[in-house]
Amino acid sequence: MDSDSDMRTAQRLDRLEAVQAAVLDISRRSARCQDLRGFFEAVHRAIGSLMYAKNIYIALRDGQDETIRYVYDVDEIDAMQEPDAPHPLLSGEQSPTAWVIRNGQPLSITAEAFAEQAARGWTWGTGANAEHWLGMPLIDSEQQTFGAVVLQSYTAGVRYGDEDVALFELISSHVAHAIEQVLFANRLERAIAERTRSLESEIAERRRAESLQRALYEISALSTREIELDAFYAGLHRILGGLMYARNFVIALYDDDDHDLVRFPYEVDEKDPAMPDSYRWPAAWGATGYVLGTGQPQRIDRERFQRLMDDGTLRHVTGSVDINVWMGAPMVYQGAVLGAIIVQSYDPAIGYDDDDLAVLTFVAEHIAAALSRRQADLALRSAHENLASGAAALRAKNHELEKTLEDLSVAQSDLMRQEKLASLGALVAGIAHEVNTPLGICVTAVSHLDEETRRVLHHIEGGRLDEGELHDYCTTARETMRILASNTQRASELIRSFKQVAVDQSSDEVREIALGDYIGETLKALRPRFKNTRHGIELDCDPRLRTRSLPGAWSQILTNLVINSLMHGFEHIEEGHIRIGVRRVGEAIELDYQDDGGGMTAETLRRLFDPFYTTKRGRGGSGLGANIVYNLVTAKLGGTIAVDSAPCAGLHYRMRLPDMSAG
Repeated sequence: MDSDSDMRTAQRLDRLEAVQAAVLDISRRSARCQDLRGFFEAVHRAIGSLMYAKNIYIALRDGQDETIRYVYDVDEIDAMQEPDAPHPLLSGEQSPTAWVIRNGQPLSITAEAFAEQAARGWTWGTGANAEHWLGMPLIDSEQQTFGAVVLQSYTAGVRYGDEDVALFELISSHVAHAIEQVLFANRLERAIAERTRSLESEIAERRRAESLQRALYEISALSTREIELDAFYAGLHRILGGLMYARNFVIALYDDDDHDLVRFPYEVDEKDPAMPDSYRWPAAWGATGYVLGTGQPQRIDRERFQRLMDDGTLRHVTGSVDINVWMGAPMVYQGAVLGAIIVQSYDPAIGYDDDDLAVLTFVAEHIAAALSRRQADLALRSAHENLASGAAALRAKNHELEKTLEDLSVAQSDLMRQEKLASLGALVAGIAHEVNTPLGICVTAVSHLDEETRRVLHHIEGGRLDEGELHDYCTTARETMRILASNTQRASELIRSFKQVAVDQSSDEVREIALGDYIGETLKALRPRFKNTRHGIELDCDPRLRTRSLPGAWSQILTNLVINSLMHGFEHIEEGHIRIGVRRVGEAIELDYQDDGGGMTAETLRRLFDPFYTTKRGRGGSGLGANIVYNLVTAKLGGTIAVDSAPCAGLHYRMRLPDMSAG
């Protein structure tokens, strides 16, 4: 008797361990799921390890719609359903699957029940009738049924017992939680991806604004240089070409003596030769005359060009007319129209949109101002005005240059703040993903312990609890508590690391820090960036080393250096190493950072700290990472920084940072 009892206890313990292993496996997979098909296959294997599960399908309801999708379907007899194909959600009288979803209750149907329905001439569901059909509802955390998981047996005599039904109900509740968690994670990842795209768009807009600001500064600076007019016009062409496609570029100006005529002091065109300096053209003719007559910028494609020609708006057009898109903007200064600037494309693959027209219009106004300044300078030089007048004009120009430089400085500061926010956003996404795993395991463990506790209480109330079952429950509770303790501790450490780093990056408070611990917290917050790589970081710092400084600056410096190593240094390296050494030298701290990445050429190294310089333009590089490090070290912390590198020899930074003592 004792031997049989021990054997049953051992069998129950083995099955309980198998159930717990299956539940934990489902939880772990849901936390890191990238492919729902693979996740459902894992659920199938987990259920199959506990009971007969050759035929299984999972049906999910599309929100509150009256449709369902068979997202996973394995069947010995019936054809498999496409996972993305929607099916109408029938009534409970028409389909057992619909009955389970609509009622939120388990349903067991034997071959006899199917035969009875068939004898009455009723059709219940689709597909072949099973020896035993067993369906369980999938219920979310708000107690709403969002689907069903179904097992079927077509083999005569193979049916599910009461213990199988109970186990399947338990597993189904965990499967429901895991699917809900996976769907939530997918929605979260989509939201993060959408926000990332939004941030990237904002950064692109800021970069475009910075490029436009730089172009305006160059136009202003060009107008003050003592160069020939031909060189001045060529310089304007070069600057505009940095903003848009400008292979074909024309400057048209009203004739000084006759405002009914225009001249073309600068013209570069792929198909038409430049007109001679003496050439004059009626101001009302052609597309240029249309812009000057309306006083408005115009974008004319082939279709609009033909309409304007047909209705007589455009008259006496000369030159090549096989354009793809033509754009012209009036040059207006202090209310007076000086002329127009024109760009055009003959290439069907290259066009202009409304944003390009807006940029051309904006630039045209500044070119008009530059031309006016240029003409004013020529008049001043030709008239030999006195020195005082010249000094006043120079002061005015200097004021304009200072204003332009100030605007550039503001744009650069905005970009640097955007870069910092983007870095913090990436940190948030990584930490959220990491914390999700231990918390998901905790939720599953608590759910399992709650189920076991309710079962034991039920047995106690019924007077059916024996010593072996109590011992099993205690073992389960102890193991569950161990899982809870380890995973909550892991989540707490991740959150504490992120909280300290995030707060410090947004604060300029000087405080005393233990450098070894603080750098370790910063690196821990960066751990998600290394999660799927073989790269490693080695920290050499005396745990007793302390200093008064700006923790946020330290965190930002280390974050930028590590991310630069990942993006640039280790781009073509599978297993890179980073070594960080910290030591006190007198009243200062020396920070030694070295990676064994691809290194830099002498030219790239020379421009490393230049703002907006990057070798990954258009591929995620902003050109501000190293510049921010330089400014933090030299300006904010009052230290020095030196760097060495060579191709295939890695990158080596040496920084000396003073201790910001209160005295």
